[in-house]
Amino acid sequence: MRQMAMRWILALGALAVAFAPTQTRANRLDLSLGRFVECDAFGRCSPRIAEYEKFLAEYAFGLSPKILAPAETLGYSGFYLGLEGTLTTIPVSETYRWKAGTAPADSYPGVMFVPTIHMRKGLPWSFEIGGTINYLAQSEVVALGMDVKWSLFEGYRKGLRGGLPDVAARGSVVRVLGQSDVDMTIVGVDGSISYPFGIGGLVTLTPYGGAQYLWTIVRVEPLVYREEGNPPTFEPPVGDRYNMTGLSGPNLERLKLFLGLRFGYEVLSITAELGWGVAKEWETSVVDQTYPLPTGASFDETQTQTDVGDQLNISLGVGLDF
Repeated sequence: MRQMAMRWILALGALAVAFAPTQTRANRLDLSLGRFVECDAFGRCSPRIAEYEKFLAEYAFGLSPKILAPAETLGYSGFYLGLEGTLTTIPVSETYRWKAGTAPADSYPGVMFVPTIHMRKGLPWSFEIGGTINYLAQSEVVALGMDVKWSLFEGYRKGLRGGLPDVAARGSVVRVLGQSDVDMTIVGVDGSISYPFGIGGLVTLTPYGGAQYLWTIVRVEPLVYREEGNPPTFEPPVGDRYNMTGLSGPNLERLKLFLGLRFGYEVLSITAELGWGVAKEWETSVVDQTYPLPTGASFDETQTQTDVGDQLNISLGVGLDF
């Protein structure tokens, strides 16, 4: 079993290396939000707010908190240390927003890969705390996460109550670091249910499932248009930057449903999980006014319906649970 654990860890490490930045593919998933403000040769600029909000919703989903654990806790003396990895799909249709939102333009991978170091500690009264260190491959993005879980019916394994599943509620937060264009924090609240099945007194299989609601809180850097010659016909004077506050700071919301299975043998824990980011529509403001504003003028805003499509993330974790 230890050889199996080592193989899984090496496989995750190989994925991390494969998606790591190189000289030819460096920083392909770093943010470049200035491209969502389009400027002409005369310096008149207008923001593409709907595409910008769709892109941020899809990008944040790849960095959102993962579950990768059944509803039961580790027990008041338990501890878990694991290496995890998550692949998140990137929409292949309407690729304009991904070409605009990431650097370099017109070059991004088909998936987001996030390797993670995950630590969890059991506490009395069926509570558990956890922390994660996440890295978005092919970028400079690092995300630090924390979570708190409470299992409501944990420990009832005898008598009539022995048939009750474990039910847990959890709150989590991920703080995204390493990008100057945006300040991003992702908050999640989830509920899960699971039940362990023992096999031969040595192996435990624990299927679990649930739902998670996500909020992505965004604040855009006010002055982020720094790229000369984008579009090629526009070359701003040295030091000239355009006010990007028209892109706004939307509080994006997303529902995710998840299913997983944990395999346990002695201290070895292997967990696989499938998450489905449900498609969502929302109303957003579209600014019908170019920059810079004439003296005394104001934004002319209209409301439009925008949407984000389904996304999947597939996660695998290998760790020690003791």
